[in-house]
Amino acid sequence: MLALLCIFCTTAVLELHKFIGEPGGLPAVGAIAANYLMAASIALWIQIDAHERGRSVAYDFDTLVFILWPVIAPIYLFRTRGTRAFGPLGAFVAVTVLAYLFALFLGYPHSMKSFAP
Repeated sequence: MLALLCIFCTTAVLELHKFIGEPGGLPAVGAIAANYLMAASIALWIQIDAHERGRSVAYDFDTLVFILWPVIAPIYLFRTRGTRAFGPLGAFVAVTVLAYLFALFLGYPHSMKSFAP
């Protein structure tokens, strides 16, 4: 549950940063940090899940997941859960879409300022 909350928050920050025009300064630093936190939270979740399931993973598997999480995470889920992997993948997609909509809701008034006379 904590991993989903972290994914929601980091996705919302990244999408809000994009939606309001990618400003520099502190918002850019926040977006960079959110990008790294997203990958780190997924890598940490997979590492903890492997430990709880008694699966032995390679020495530097967490680094591989950090770098290639969009590819490795679904592979790991299907290898450990089979068809039950659709549950966590569906939760990830739902949380990502909700975070996008949340960022859209927050950033919409700011984006309309450029069209004001």
